[in-house]
Amino acid sequence: MSEAAGFVATGGCLCGAVRFGLKEKLAPVGFCHCSRCRRVSGVGSNAVLNVRRDRFAWISGEDDVQVYATAEGWKSLFCKTCGCPVPHILSDGLRVLVPAGALDGDPDLARSGHIFVGSKARWEVIGDDSPQFDEWPT
Repeated sequence: MSEAAGFVATGGCLCGAVRFGLKEKLAPVGFCHCSRCRRVSGVGSNAVLNVRRDRFAWISGEDDVQVYATAEGWKSLFCKTCGCPVPHILSDGLRVLVPAGALDGDPDLARSGHIFVGSKARWEVIGDDSPQFDEWPT
């Protein structure tokens, strides 16, 4: 059975230790422009899919996931071997943040919008017409 069986998309880290799959339809990609997401991604915004937990599955490497957490509880998850960002199951257990850049190939993703635009870097230009929110959307 191939890794992609039953998934609409698969993804993983750079070294291949961590692999995951997404079921049913793909969620749109959202962009966070807060200072923490900029710092952890190294770019102007962090692009993620906010996926229902029942549409996400680890294929391999869940034990290779390392967690960094701030004192305030903000978390970044990454492969302990290559350092690539990996999916993050939220504390409620119902949703997963999946790094869009970790998906295999170039899936056709819709855009949901941009959050924390009020604190985006001055050098970053948002070049699409997706909704923009200064903080969390209501």
